[in-house]
Amino acid sequence: MNLNNNKSKIKILISKKTGKTYYSDILKDFHCKEGFIKKEDLSSNERIIYSNINREFLMFEASNYDYALKIKRGPQIILPKDLGYIISRTRVNKEFKIVEAGGGSGGATSFFAGIAKKVHTYEIIKENYELIKKNLEYLKIKNVKLTKGDLTEHIEKEKDIDLLFLDMPDPKIILEKNLSGIKNGHYIVCYLPSISQISDLVNFIESVEYLYFEEISEIILRHWKINSRISRPEHRKEIDHTAFLVFIRKI
Repeated sequence: MNLNNNKSKIKILISKKTGKTYYSDILKDFHCKEGFIKKEDLSSNERIIYSNINREFLMFEASNYDYALKIKRGPQIILPKDLGYIISRTRVNKEFKIVEAGGGSGGATSFFAGIAKKVHTYEIIKENYELIKKNLEYLKIKNVKLTKGDLTEHIEKEKDIDLLFLDMPDPKIILEKNLSGIKNGHYIVCYLPSISQISDLVNFIESVEYLYFEEISEIILRHWKINSRISRPEHRKEIDHTAFLVFIRKI
């Protein structure tokens, strides 16, 4: 992911009083309920700046993670808690070619692109396709090929796939195809929210000889509050169920 041009334009401001995080474009003056900051101050290298009402802010350069969180959203994006496990579990590296079906808002697409050599994303919904395209342009990502179309009609033409990621209601329609383009021993990961979808998929996998069902995972994230003598989970910060991750190996 190439964000060098963007990094000079966005700063992260964290209020020392409220703890609230703000995203500020350094080409514009910043306004919020905690005051006003001139764009000249945002362009500085200071670590601490003050608003016109003397509110104190920590100021940081935006990271790749910050930019990814600010993409425009249509469908719900796949959260970092799930994406991180997928990356580590399948051992994605800078030589990987990833094929993805169901790009949504482009959250997973941009995450994969920051690590892999090449990502090819298929999206059948026009509005989602246009949204992904805009988000990739915003993030200045160059190593993604975006296709408006159904991977079901193209999977047999794809070659040298290191990871196939399927975020779609019925991944069986892909898995029933000729999957010779996926490297032997490499992974197919299905992202499914419903246990009924899981049951149906596992039954299918166990009925064919060219796939090996390896694991189903569910990732739970819990934030903690540490303040003086208070140490407890944060209220309403726990991220419970998002989806099941099904890891399948191509034989």
